[in-house]
Amino acid sequence: MTKWKPEPIDELRRRYKDEWLVVLVTNYDRNGLPSEGILLARCPDKFKVHETILALRAQGETGELYSFFAGPTIPEGWEAVLHGCNAF
Repeated sequence: MTKWKPEPIDELRRRYKDEWLVVLVTNYDRNGLPSEGILLARCPDKFKVHETILALRAQGETGELYSFFAGPTIPEGWEAVLHGCNAF
């Protein structure tokens, strides 16, 4: 649908810090995670991301879309504890 040049996801994160991004995935890293893509939209808040993706689909975009926040996911001064459960 678009003819823009793909860029590394890390570069997009740096350039659009603290914004929600919607990217058309064009390449993956060795772990299968998006590593490169074409920026299709920037959203000021997370509630607009869903609307933006629906609009892109309505316009005919059929590729894999990756939406994410390009900033810290845990506020400064906070801590997170992750728990893994191995139930066999």
